[in-house]
Amino acid sequence: MWYIIGAIVAVVLVGGYLSRGAGFMGMRAAGVNVNPAGNGAVTYSNAEGTVTVGGGASMPSNWPSDAPTNYSGATIQYSGTSNPQTGAAGATMVYVVNASAQSVIEYYKSGLTKNAWVIEGEANAAGAMVLSAKKDTRTIGIYVTDAGNGSVSVTIGMEM
Repeated sequence: MWYIIGAIVAVVLVGGYLSRGAGFMGMRAAGVNVNPAGNGAVTYSNAEGTVTVGGGASMPSNWPSDAPTNYSGATIQYSGTSNPQTGAAGATMVYVVNASAQSVIEYYKSGLTKNAWVIEGEANAAGAMVLSAKKDTRTIGIYVTDAGNGSVSVTIGMEM
């Protein structure tokens, strides 16, 4: 579970760096396709996967149908997928939603167990709520923290 959370945090930090304009030219020179969208999102892609950063981001393209999608009313800030040809297949997203951390965790617990995922761990550390589950060879980690003003930030990573 902690490996998943560590990977999610690393991806979020990289996504945040890229979203601040690390230089489209440098990215393109490194073999990364950069596609700004009119909705405020920017998509970066190469053989290893795709990352979309910005308020116009959408659900990862490889999100499995038996895993819950984002909580109703969410604004996705970041989403990404990794290519199984160059590493482990996976998906991740970060979103903000007006809800309590407890209601978001309960939403995921219910949706996961309904689709035969096995909850492997739950933790509440320093105000953050963490949930991990497994189904077959897939694992999912969900990290929910208070973002202030009645909203929470939700980070989800899945290894497939």
